Amino acid sequence: MENRLRDLIAVLMSGSRPEFKQAKKDIASLWHHEMAAFKKSAHVVLEFLPQFDGIKKDENKQAFASGLYYFFLTLGDDHFEVLKNFTLEVIQHPKGHVREAIRHTADWLYCSLSGRAKPFVYGKKSATPKQNAEIIVAREQYLKYVEEIKGLIDQYENFYNGEKYIEQMKPSVYKSLQQLLSRLIESPVYRNVVQPRQVTLEIFMKRKELKRAIAEMLIKTKSKYELEDILDAIYIEDSHGGIPRILNMFDRGWASAELDDILKLITDAWNYFPHQSLDGLSPAEMVKQYGKSNE
Repeated sequence: MENRLRDLIAVLMSGSRPEFKQAKKDIASLWHHEMAAFKKSAHVVLEFLPQFDGIKKDENKQAFASGLYYFFLTLGDDHFEVLKNFTLEVIQHPKGHVREAIRHTADWLYCSLSGRAKPFVYGKKSATPKQNAEIIVAREQYLKYVEEIKGLIDQYENFYNGEKYIEQMKPSVYKSLQQLLSRLIESPVYRNVVQPRQVTLEIFMKRKELKRAIAEMLIKTKSKYELEDILDAIYIEDSHGGIPRILNMFDRGWASAELDDILKLITDAWNYFPHQSLDGLSPAEMVKQYGKSNE
């Protein structure tokens, strides 16, 4: 299997279009039909990553980047740092189709991080000691990955022309980096990664009180949404429409008095829970920080 994979990777790097298209199909077939052998041998791709710059044609660079899809899927957990560094190198390629290929392949790095940073645990069982250790490592990797992307974005900020949405940006390395970043920070997992930062007892108790009140109001209004949906909508406010959209997450047809209670509750939650746009802080924390800076 190792030699077979090496041959296919070599085709991606130097073969003709029909040849590398077939090679990608063959790699996918091996993963689907000989998964155990593929997983055991997938590490051979690491030998080829340093050779990327030596690939002569851009279409082969694109084929190589997209052909790494199943290798990233297989190796994302154990070789995250190597694959991340390669991604950050290729995402700066001048050709957009090469950047798009690695960006889609790199979705598996997000899947690796999110799966390890917030592992699924059946029922009410607690995470195992091994899982807790993996959670710590994954959260550190997650935050470092985000900061490294932000650092690269700063280097390409001259490509920013004031567009409000990523979709409005012209193709550029800057846009590709923003798309890569948004995949990470618009995830509910990211909110859970940045939220463990220390908060004051006052903020902690207020959040605890609000969580209980929101959960009770969701039940009272027979909403189809859960507490986590409300917190996620607050965290990613730009993508979810802000307070009006959260208001609509509660069942309609309230009495006017009840509407006032819901709106007050949402406003309090908006002020006390983390926002992505505030780097994981809440407006209440920002006010406290501003007050301290002016003392």
